Amino acid sequence: MTSEPMNEDAGATVGSSLWSVAVVGALLTLLSPLLFGALGVVSVGIGAALAVANLWAIARTVRAFLGAASGGRRPSWLALAALKLVVLFGLLGALVKNGWAEVLPLALGYVALPLGIVLSQFRTDAPVHEEG
Repeated sequence: MTSEPMNEDAGATVGSSLWSVAVVGALLTLLSPLLFGALGVVSVGIGAALAVANLWAIARTVRAFLGAASGGRRPSWLALAALKLVVLFGLLGALVKNGWAEVLPLALGYVALPLGIVLSQFRTDAPVHEEG
């Protein structure tokens, strides 16, 4: 059984999701002065940027994994996922420990990831069913 690499529609969906996450992150960052001070605004922006970067990394990892499934050397899925998780948590820990970001605004910025993905699903066209 072979699996097909991601088609262009799937790539367009990921691109649409990336743009939606980026737009939601920008909106959350623009609205954050109403809730937080200057460091909070920076933290929301960092969280939103991390959300976009995380979605991009997941999309690239899955694309590489599916491309390798059709032939060639297959990367270790567990190793790639663990590396991404360690880098994300290490970066978050360094940001908070050094005082470059606050936890709550950072989390609010990261909320752009699920919100953007959900909103991007409203933008995609529904499949057309032909009546026979």
